[in-house]
Amino acid sequence: MATNNKNLFHEAANNRQPGKSKQKFTKFCLYNFFGQKKGYYLHLDTSKPNDNLLAEYQQITEQQYQSLTEITPRQSATAVYNFVLANLAAGKLTTAKYALLSTLDKTLIEKHAQAITKPELNLLKTDIEIAINNPETLQNYEFIPQISVKQKISLFELINLLEEHRSSIIINLKHLQENYQRKGIKRIEGSRDEKGNLLEPTLKTENIDNAEYVQMGSFAINRHTATINLLLTRKVRLINPETNTPITEVAGVLLTDLNKYNDYTIVSNGELHINSLRVKINNKKLFNLLQSKGVLAAGEFDFRTEYEIKLDNLPIIHCQENCPNLDGVFEELAAIKILASIISAYLREDSEIYTQEQLQELKQHYLSKNLYVNFPTTTEYADLETALAKGEVASRISYKIDIGNKNILNLGKFYSANKFCDRIYEAYNLETGEKISKPSFAVSLDTPLIFGHKDLSRRTKFTQIDQFMRPIFDNFLGIEDNGSVAAILRKTGANSLLRVLQAKWKGEAITHDEFVEALAAAKSKLEKYIEQLYREKVSPLVFYIGSTGLLPDAMDATAYTAEELSFQYPNLSFSKHEREGMFFVVGETIINVYPEKEYYSR
Repeated sequence: MATNNKNLFHEAANNRQPGKSKQKFTKFCLYNFFGQKKGYYLHLDTSKPNDNLLAEYQQITEQQYQSLTEITPRQSATAVYNFVLANLAAGKLTTAKYALLSTLDKTLIEKHAQAITKPELNLLKTDIEIAINNPETLQNYEFIPQISVKQKISLFELINLLEEHRSSIIINLKHLQENYQRKGIKRIEGSRDEKGNLLEPTLKTENIDNAEYVQMGSFAINRHTATINLLLTRKVRLINPETNTPITEVAGVLLTDLNKYNDYTIVSNGELHINSLRVKINNKKLFNLLQSKGVLAAGEFDFRTEYEIKLDNLPIIHCQENCPNLDGVFEELAAIKILASIISAYLREDSEIYTQEQLQELKQHYLSKNLYVNFPTTTEYADLETALAKGEVASRISYKIDIGNKNILNLGKFYSANKFCDRIYEAYNLETGEKISKPSFAVSLDTPLIFGHKDLSRRTKFTQIDQFMRPIFDNFLGIEDNGSVAAILRKTGANSLLRVLQAKWKGEAITHDEFVEALAAAKSKLEKYIEQLYREKVSPLVFYIGSTGLLPDAMDATAYTAEELSFQYPNLSFSKHEREGMFFVVGETIINVYPEKEYYSR
């Protein structure tokens, strides 16, 4: 931050009411959310004849700060609130938030700590102006004596550790269920007809065991919100309710290993939802490891004992020291997801294992082609507005966090594979020459098609999104050998599909089964690579922003509104929700944070 930056504090000066007395000197230090001191600032009163100048702020060293023995530190001085307001005006959100925390004003900290969208920052600005112009209001606020510091393992690190060693942990399911409150909309099995009547499934499931303990599950990390769900697996039977007997075979497959999944929200939008987990541990090394991380109470290892892993005293995430480098991450993710979308479009109605007749029979018994029980679900209510009016459902704001670049705001802007195919391409039956009215990838599995570019009408604007997607589609469809698909498949280890595609591009005959098998193998490789990329590069950032309302210190980025950002980068397009967000330019990457309304059952 620049020293003695008078322009930065111009707005704060204008918000000062006439007649308020100015303090001659006030020193205060800035803290971050981990209780670490981030810098030392001096508030200087001047007698310069400038009506717009309220104060000058100078960054000084710790030694200089300590040497000012004649000045008493005042963390809650008006100067600090002015400092918050001035940095908000300059888009310096991180410094503004650290200054807010440094006031020790618990009332405003708890109210505004996670504020990061435009409406929330406007509310923060209003409250700070009240504190500055009417300091007597602070008498009604609660202040804390100091910043608490959480030095333990982060929750984000802990769930990775628990997942890695889940075979050595069993969890008390009964305790979890008895102390759990749902965070989203409650859904029930079935569907609704046009009149809203509930149509229940013709089959049901039954737990094979009702044990108190189940194996520790996996953790699903949301890619766009700071949310973690614990997924627990239960062995079930498929039951015919008319005869109340189990169904043991469908489509020639024995149903001896059916699973049903239950998920429990551990963290929701950056806030802890479950305070502790009760577990038993059968591995002494794991017990010692968890104890060394400070999540288990002191004591000797005993495989018979139930231990409580407390979560409410852990920071959600540490991201300061190992801030992820986002250079090229958006482009890499986008390219892989585009190719994965093409493959998924091929496999939507196909399987490398089962015939269409088998798939249909599995579907009739609510089983996916991966043999997951897949009952349709619907909400308890038939009409949302009625449920809201009755108080059965309420809403809250959820933060969506994404990344993009200076031409494409985020991954949600890309078209689905079939939609892009219909937008840009036309297809003909290779054998009959007949033009296909609605070309799709699933159709091309059994019908030999040749693709080419459409002559786009004047009304169809060729965008940056089209420019990014077309080379990958051109390469996959055999129109242009630009190497983009080969590069993705080699990177992700999906070499079997690359060999099949290279044969197809040369005009060699490839059987339906051979192509589907290679597509399915590649889909698995691509999805695994995408998940790894999110976990290593994107999710830590999402959780840091979602839990603190800030970017890591290493990302010294100015906050922009949608209007300010679109002025600088006119290729960007914004949805209604995105226009209420804030955006941060870090190198060539644009970090999006915008609000969306979500509903939950009461």
